[in-house]
Amino acid sequence: MQSYKKHPLIGSKIPITFVLMKLRNLLILAFAISLVASCTNNSKSFKKAYEMNLAAGDYRSAIVTLELWMAEDSTIQTWAYDSLAHFHYFHTASTDQNVRNPKTAMFFVDRGLKIKPKNTFLREIKAKLLLEEGKDTASIVIFKELWDETKDQTFWWDMCFVEMARGDMMGCDSMVSKALADPKITDKKVRMEHIAAGMKEEVNAKAAYIYLQALMLRSTGDIMSCANALQAALEIEKDFYAAKQSIVDLQRAYAQQQGQKK
Repeated sequence: MQSYKKHPLIGSKIPITFVLMKLRNLLILAFAISLVASCTNNSKSFKKAYEMNLAAGDYRSAIVTLELWMAEDSTIQTWAYDSLAHFHYFHTASTDQNVRNPKTAMFFVDRGLKIKPKNTFLREIKAKLLLEEGKDTASIVIFKELWDETKDQTFWWDMCFVEMARGDMMGCDSMVSKALADPKITDKKVRMEHIAAGMKEEVNAKAAYIYLQALMLRSTGDIMSCANALQAALEIEKDFYAAKQSIVDLQRAYAQQQGQKK
């Protein structure tokens, strides 16, 4: 038999089960509100910790914090995968080179690309990771797509570099010559990443292509022409880190040769 309880406001009797159901719903609502508040507070804490890690340059901690934040708040996935892919690709190498795992970066790249297949940032990282794995054909396909879409000289330079890495010096030289023939080449930039040194630079595109010519000359053993090309690149871009390092390497190699002759 159904039990009834007199409602204190309306005076009529209502079923106990109805009262219990209402109470249950109120409890569920209160729990949901509490959970939302807790999640909001957690997200704020993760955000604050993440921003502090970045400010301190502590990318290892930033990775952990961001992964926890994303587990708590799925709405940040649209940009969090970009950051995690980049951190694992670039920063873990410079902070702890012995344990860098390119597959981890690729995992986050692929997760991000599932959300935004045309994400230029992630596709660029993927092309570089594929090149690390020795998959030069797959790498150059992505760089070609990015070049066709953006006309960013960085991607043409990357294609030239891949051809050189493959040993196709004629192909690389032809592409470099084509780039240098552009009358506006000095107005353009090429982005470079030096993972081992943990640094990035954006240099004048003409200087970047002359630097590639220097690398090709060195591969053929023409050290003097290589040095001249590096100097020409530095005259255009005086703070060109890669060119400066190549000159240091040449000087070191020359010193070693002279030492062996003695």
